[in-house]
Amino acid sequence: MSHSKRTLRQLFTGLSNSLLLLVVMGCVIGVVAGLVMASFIALLNLVLGRLNGETLEDFESLSMGWRFGLPILGSCLLILLYRFTPKSAQSVGLVYVLERLQFGRGRLPIANTLFQFVAALISLGSGHSVGREGPAVQMGAGVASLLGQYTQRPPSQLRLLVGCGTAAAISAAFNTPLAGVLFAMEVVLMEYSILGFAPIIASAITASAFTGSLLGSHSILTPTRLSLADYGDIPSLLMTGVWVGLVAVLFHYLVRLFLKFPVKSRAARLLLVGLITGCLALFVPQILGSGYDTINATLGDQLPVLLLLLVLGAKLVATAAAIGFGVPGGQIAPMLMLGVCAGGIAGALVPGGSEPGLYALLGMAAMMGAMLHAPLAAIATVLELSLSAEAMFPAMTVVLTANLVCQHGFRQPSLILTLLKQQGRLLQTHPLRAALAQRYLSELAHFEFIEVDLSTERQAGHPESDAIAELLEQSPLWLVVRQNEHCYLLKKSVLEQAYQQHESTQLPRLRELLTPLLNSNLQLLELSEDASLLTGFKIIQKEDTRGFLIPIGQQGLGLVTRRRLVKMLTSDEAMY
Repeated sequence: MSHSKRTLRQLFTGLSNSLLLLVVMGCVIGVVAGLVMASFIALLNLVLGRLNGETLEDFESLSMGWRFGLPILGSCLLILLYRFTPKSAQSVGLVYVLERLQFGRGRLPIANTLFQFVAALISLGSGHSVGREGPAVQMGAGVASLLGQYTQRPPSQLRLLVGCGTAAAISAAFNTPLAGVLFAMEVVLMEYSILGFAPIIASAITASAFTGSLLGSHSILTPTRLSLADYGDIPSLLMTGVWVGLVAVLFHYLVRLFLKFPVKSRAARLLLVGLITGCLALFVPQILGSGYDTINATLGDQLPVLLLLLVLGAKLVATAAAIGFGVPGGQIAPMLMLGVCAGGIAGALVPGGSEPGLYALLGMAAMMGAMLHAPLAAIATVLELSLSAEAMFPAMTVVLTANLVCQHGFRQPSLILTLLKQQGRLLQTHPLRAALAQRYLSELAHFEFIEVDLSTERQAGHPESDAIAELLEQSPLWLVVRQNEHCYLLKKSVLEQAYQQHESTQLPRLRELLTPLLNSNLQLLELSEDASLLTGFKIIQKEDTRGFLIPIGQQGLGLVTRRRLVKMLTSDEAMY
């Protein structure tokens, strides 16, 4: 190992709880994620530029043949990519990141990140109705996870670094650092942590600045200064929230319909979504791609109501098909376009003096908030993209109403939870269980114990009395005793007391002293891999075990006692 590489590993490796170290790592992640996203955006713009010219998203200018054939061509390329990619590397996107956070200790393989990079270029370049934020989250989180694994971060810190990668990627892709921070904490980590804010903010602003220096200004939406004309328009805001909430419910039903579609073959499903998208694009080419040009036109009140209705209906079907049939891409950009169309329709029909463009802007936030159950991230995303702080009050009103309609009126879960449930995965949503599921036994483990194996014979010429003396002279207070494929936990003082009370004139053997001390209520459970605290609590509820032995990387076996696990809930010790 080179001197510089060894120095870098020594700088970051270990169990340091320093906030400064986490902030520095957040900045490193911001630079690397920014570089990855800048490369992705440059390649995507190159592909879209070849197709649509300088406007990039102007799929409307394509001929009828290209509108129909481009999504089908993209599906064929995706089928080839899947066929030549190992199955283990094919899981990607925001849903996969959340699954790995809760069930995979935050470890994201590099192969999946590389697959996402190529698959997203094909999906977005061929006009499928997906967005770039899902691939951005996957790539940013993958980079962060790789750095965290290389520097041997404990699981809770690895989780935090994945949040840093998410914020960095969203910030770099959309030039929205605040939205990146809130998205990472509200949608991905699903918690607001005081310790987590500093590293995640550092990562977001570093990525935004670094990507900006490479690509220059790359804002997706045209800044619009929109505000509420009068508080008398509040009833119109409430009606808009109800309307967008109903559209979100319809979208959710459509996604579930395509998820349950009776076609199992991945190739057939990809071809079918390409055919559906191509057919719809013959009549409504605005549905192709992320649709940011249509969003900007709607915000500028340039599209008539009938066209918005047509685009809304076609986009609902195309996006639900893309998500339900598994096109590798993001869900948020299509949500924004659905929201802006629904809001634009409301703005043209509801009474009041506010501009229709304001309602289109509010529809974006309401749709994203209702589908992801992430109101703060939705408001921040839209307001930061539009640079319209005056829209804060009406945005909060519409987002709240849409969330109530979708989440409580029709009992619709988050779209992410729906997609995870389809895969047989259920995220913990109860606050306490979620917190326990997101922390791991290895974070409570210590290595201050002596391991004694009674199943092996001591070497000839080495008296047992010397072995006992060696044990009693060592500093650790705990003994982990192995016998007949079982492990037991003893305090060293128990052995010392038994040694002192030994009445025989012959020097005792270690086996003779320890065997009578071992009983079933002293047994340890040896795990093959790390487990969450929630799993640990479930085990000690069912089994009378003194604790766990768990493998922890290069450090070997770690010990977590039952008392330590229970004490964690009643003490003020930090988890990081």
